[in-house]
Amino acid sequence: MNENDNKKSIGVDKIIPIILITFIISSLVTMFIYYKYLDEKNVIVTSYNSNSSLEDKLNLIRKELENNYLNSDEINDTKLVDAALKGYVSGIGDEYTELMTAKEYKSLEEQLSEYVGIGIYVGQSKDGEAVILGAVGKDSPAYEVGIKTYDVIVKVEGEDVTGLSLDEVVSKIKGKEGTKVKVTMKRDNKELDFEVERRSIKVSEISSKMLENNIGYIDFGSFTEDAYNEFLEAYKELEKKGAKKLIIDLRDNTGGYVEIAEEIMDLFLNKGEVEYITVDNKKNEIVTTAKTDKVINMPVAILTNEYTASASEIFTGCMKDHKLATVIGTKSYGKGVIQTVKPILNGDAYLKITVMKYVTPNKNEINKVGIKPDIELELDEKTLKNKLDNQIERAVKELNKK
Repeated sequence: MNENDNKKSIGVDKIIPIILITFIISSLVTMFIYYKYLDEKNVIVTSYNSNSSLEDKLNLIRKELENNYLNSDEINDTKLVDAALKGYVSGIGDEYTELMTAKEYKSLEEQLSEYVGIGIYVGQSKDGEAVILGAVGKDSPAYEVGIKTYDVIVKVEGEDVTGLSLDEVVSKIKGKEGTKVKVTMKRDNKELDFEVERRSIKVSEISSKMLENNIGYIDFGSFTEDAYNEFLEAYKELEKKGAKKLIIDLRDNTGGYVEIAEEIMDLFLNKGEVEYITVDNKKNEIVTTAKTDKVINMPVAILTNEYTASASEIFTGCMKDHKLATVIGTKSYGKGVIQTVKPILNGDAYLKITVMKYVTPNKNEINKVGIKPDIELELDEKTLKNKLDNQIERAVKELNKK
């Protein structure tokens, strides 16, 4: 979940029952209603061949609803059209392309800066579930009530959110500072209820420490706006303490701002070396290269898992192709596409569109493929109970060989 306008790669009246909304979306997502709404907003669209039977069907459905729906006096045509437009965009079949409300877009941006919430970072599983990822910080409201990493969000305020986008789920959790929100989590096939106070949360994902044999360790869950400065600061601190080798933990790092990933890659590359390549819908290739001279020159191990995605895959692919790091863990998520967010409908909505795919410097595909580690190793959950991590231990072992 990232991107904004061409740079940052990254959704009153009484509510109509969900079953009705679903029915309306399936029927109203048509060229006709899309054109009509844009025309009313004075937005120019490309013409298309209209099918008059669609208009007839829409009129019939609207008439049946008006005549038979129990609460027909509460039908809100604006909400029906908004739902139809969302459904229209979702019909393209791309999980990352969506129409967002202004509120949903604001929520998306806040996830990479500062926001009022409960202190969780949410990613999406390949089953479409909203999963809590990264570290639920020990000073966060979520941690205090017992919410854990890998809990699955199933309800917010009693409302089932399993079919909603991540942006919609997050926007429901956020709210006014000092208020409380009820969330239901699925853990080990059991549902657990929590009431959590909303607080002002500053997104700061990076932590670091020294390990044995002069090995430094840096862990961060997202390429946030401050990630470059925090990463560089963490590295310099480790270097002062004698670090000669480095472990970068990108497990559960679901991405963030691509340009921040570029800045961190610059630390490891010589000026002019390829970071990644993007390919647009006309097959044009754009090669992104390092803009500064190398800062970090030491053996590196990178840890990955199934939630290592997007910008973190760009970083991992670059380091692997240039043989600057040994990748250890499990195959990454496989999100090899970039989105741009554009305001439309006079700023009433934002369209998040997949505009490019990216490949590694050696032109290896990432999207729906993922990055295969040099050393494949599943995380042993049993070792974690003893405060050990077999993947970190393997990284230490590999670095000790260098």
